[in-house]
Amino acid sequence: MKKFSIIFSESARSDIKDILDFIEIVCKSPITAKQYVDGIRKEVNSLSNKAHIYQIATRKSILKYGHNARRVNYKKIAIIYTIHNDIVVIRRVIPGGTISGI
Repeated sequence: MKKFSIIFSESARSDIKDILDFIEIVCKSPITAKQYVDGIRKEVNSLSNKAHIYQIATRKSILKYGHNARRVNYKKIAIIYTIHNDIVVIRRVIPGGTISGI
């Protein structure tokens, strides 16, 4: 089985920080914030073994991140990534409901 290295774009890093801050500060739930972000990271790390099993997206709103962009969900969060040889690039980590387009 192919093993992928994972790297985060600056946008993805910022997205995760925004999610953490929102749950921690706005919702006043620091423990939940940490658990939620840990769950996102666990899902991302699982891509090192299975990134290729998810279909290439057909929605324009996802394909703008790359011609081979894919999406995996963690709860209500969409993790958008691309694969380049043996590297997975996490492009965005955003609420799934904010993705629009056909």
